[in-house]
Amino acid sequence: MEQDELDLGLRNILNYGHTIGHAVETVSDFQIDHGRAVAIGMLVAARISNRMGLLGRSEVTRLKKLLTRIGLLAETPKLEGDELIEAMHHDKKIVGGRIKFVLLESIGEVIVTDDVDLNLVKKVLSEKL
Repeated sequence: MEQDELDLGLRNILNYGHTIGHAVETVSDFQIDHGRAVAIGMLVAARISNRMGLLGRSEVTRLKKLLTRIGLLAETPKLEGDELIEAMHHDKKIVGGRIKFVLLESIGEVIVTDDVDLNLVKKVLSEKL
């Protein structure tokens, strides 16, 4: 954190799962705790990564199994894409009106991008986790 106090570079990787996770917390009126919300965000980000050709399907499956095994995806709620996208637009990581996503190229390797089609995000959010 000392190396990137303003959250502009290396520290961005710590935001993996948080953009969507914070929206999940907000839309659920904080009925979903931070850890579960970020886990949901991690899986959604992995699925977006897969759909964008960045991450293999087997790695998405591996992540889901791990998050399920440790109990973070139990009783996952139905996610409403439009509400979550609206909540994401209020995230502190918005730059120039564009939502920044931390996506996976592989487990442990991320990219930070604002070049994500929000229709794709809505589609992934509408799918059962």
